Amino acid sequence: MSLPRELRDMVYTNVFSCSHTTNDTTAQEHQLCAHTDRPTIVRLSPISFNWLDLMRTNGQVADEMRQIYRIPSYHSSVADQTWSAQLTLNNDEYALTWTSLPCPASCVRHLSIDFRINFTLSKFGHWDNDSKGKPGKIFHVLLELLNQISHHGPNIIVSETLSRPIVFETLSLNVSFLDEEKPYLMPSGPESIYILGYGKRRIYARLIEDIVVACGNNVLEERVQTVNVQGPKSLGRPKTEITIDRRESKE
Repeated sequence: MSLPRELRDMVYTNVFSCSHTTNDTTAQEHQLCAHTDRPTIVRLSPISFNWLDLMRTNGQVADEMRQIYRIPSYHSSVADQTWSAQLTLNNDEYALTWTSLPCPASCVRHLSIDFRINFTLSKFGHWDNDSKGKPGKIFHVLLELLNQISHHGPNIIVSETLSRPIVFETLSLNVSFLDEEKPYLMPSGPESIYILGYGKRRIYARLIEDIVVACGNNVLEERVQTVNVQGPKSLGRPKTEITIDRRESKE
């Protein structure tokens, strides 16, 4: 406590920018109302911040850290205003883990999701055949997750809502497939390679189509302003940016 307050504030700011840690063994299950044929369950890793240990040092440090954490000017960079998470889809099971929460809901501006898809070969061959003419299952889940994060913050299992819903300036979605990271886990025959390639293109194209249609129908305007999608490695990492014209939608 011998440091001047200005230096202590700098320390607090740097600590907030550190990623937090989680313990997957105590993950909780949360049911999403994603308008699918059966309930969608998401496994949520508990949120545990590294800087809480420093806050527990004494009352003065805790009070000073609370003050800094809620001041927007101390979260001036894009990184300091971005919530980051990893979302994994294993066939029909989703798992969400927050990897960085450097600011409170009142200061957050951006949401970044690293979306990893892991399908068995049969899933790739028969994905979403029952949803022709309507948004796909993956989009429904992403939309409901975005809606709950907007209203509840990162801890979506709580019943309390934020005093003001979050409207993110950007949603960045980085899509990848597990077999691109661990190709030895997937079959390598000609038929399986064809199904994998076809399945990936179909899933990714359907997701982009659903996002574009949702933006055109003003489904996302109360949640996000711009959507940036980074495609998977196997498809050449295509990039798509969709900006929602809020003025036009209100007219």
